Amino acid sequence: MADISTVCDVNNVRIKSGWLLLGLVFLLQAGCGDEVIYVEKPPYLLPPDTAFEFLGYYDSTATITTCGQCHVERQLSWETTGHARAWDDLQASGQAQDFCEGCHSVNERGNWIDEPAGHNLVADVRYRDVQCESCHGPGRGHVDSPQMFQPRASIAAGVGLGDGCGDCHEGSHHPFVNQWEQSAHGSGGAMAYAGGRAACAPCHEGRAALVYKFGETDGYIEKDGTELQRITCAVCHDPHGSDNIANLRAPIDVASEEHLCVRCHSRSGTPPSSRGPHSAQGLLVLGTNVGWIPPNFLYDPTKIVGTHGSDRNPKLCATCHVNPFTVTDGQSGDVIFESKGHSFEAIPCLDAQGLPVPGPCAVDSRSFDGCATAGCHGSGDIAKTYFNVTQARIDALLNQLWDDVNGNQTIDATDGGVLAKVVAQGDTVQLDLTDERVTVAEGALWNGMLAHTAAQPEFGSGMAFGKSFSSHRSSGGGIHNPFLVEALLTASIQAVMDTYGVAPAPGFDLSIHADPPPGLQ
Repeated sequence: MADISTVCDVNNVRIKSGWLLLGLVFLLQAGCGDEVIYVEKPPYLLPPDTAFEFLGYYDSTATITTCGQCHVERQLSWETTGHARAWDDLQASGQAQDFCEGCHSVNERGNWIDEPAGHNLVADVRYRDVQCESCHGPGRGHVDSPQMFQPRASIAAGVGLGDGCGDCHEGSHHPFVNQWEQSAHGSGGAMAYAGGRAACAPCHEGRAALVYKFGETDGYIEKDGTELQRITCAVCHDPHGSDNIANLRAPIDVASEEHLCVRCHSRSGTPPSSRGPHSAQGLLVLGTNVGWIPPNFLYDPTKIVGTHGSDRNPKLCATCHVNPFTVTDGQSGDVIFESKGHSFEAIPCLDAQGLPVPGPCAVDSRSFDGCATAGCHGSGDIAKTYFNVTQARIDALLNQLWDDVNGNQTIDATDGGVLAKVVAQGDTVQLDLTDERVTVAEGALWNGMLAHTAAQPEFGSGMAFGKSFSSHRSSGGGIHNPFLVEALLTASIQAVMDTYGVAPAPGFDLSIHADPPPGLQ
């Protein structure tokens, strides 16, 4: 390794040690003449921790990691992350204590070492900040023998694993992983089944999601393994840094299918499909490629974008689903929990102390405060009122489409709603989602599945004429796009009435109550 110095000042630009070729070209182009001095330096400095051989910084003043001597692109990207400022940010916080240093330095946390090492063994300045070795493990073996030692990092996450993000990003102060473990990303039951299916894995299995949704080609411990990985931290966040907020792999402020969340939450929004609407939440928020459009639909569906999916909500999904808040003790006022919003619950369930807990729970046990702090609604109570009114209206419309009176999750002739009356006519072709034809009855059922709430589980998994149908809940209780959902349901009911000569309950109101978005007319 060579260090380059010169007798002339090249535009006051400091050339970093190790960047030999780049530095040489720059100096020659700058016209400094022949007075270039080369000083040979070793590829790394002997590690302060000789037991585990973490190398740490090559130049702690300039924050150049030893790994960055060769991996220049990664060094430059890492320099933009919070990890590169971890030590200074801790000192500047005014709350720095010795026990905090383990998550702000290079040591055994985050990698495969399971005993005190690095800064926790030798408190040297070269180990400050969360550097490459914090995740990849000790680097000396790789520098000495690059082919023999490949220090891959793990994308696994979880509290108590002994490696990965959970070694630091957990606890009441930083409960990212604690909350993630309770979320569908961290504990979703579908992963065991869908993660192993090629068609489903890109959204249900971590390694596949990295490759197919984000084009990730880096090596990591699990890359060549067979054990299924959940949608872990590294699937959404690039540990090496990115141009997006919070080092996300894709932006959260774009109203398109390039949005971070919508890349997966956009699988199937329009018929035909034997599964019904599938992970269509993002499509519904954006009002894009979603829903069966009835023949009597009065609106241009491309203009029906709810407020939650418009430029009035610049963070889109994250505004509600990743909403952090602080829980304090009611008497002392001390902070007892700092929720990071990584349960991804838009209106989280709270216990008696105000701490977020896994749902489901009653609406009155949920917090709507995030709807106000996001700058949209005047208060949490106002937002709750909107939610209750919208969901009640959607449920009423769904009952007019199909009311599962006997609770057997099958559209029977004795059930309520216009689809039950279609079944009573006996034409099995009219409700068969397994074929490619889309009848009016099938389209209306599709919109019911798209719109259904927790109070209408039969639309999520039901039967008609002996054939099953299923769907994810996509409407957020109607909130994801209330006007579009209500417009689709009312037009669907009317289309079924017109096509099959059936009628809903006497006097039922088929007018649209939700406020239309700006620019619809």
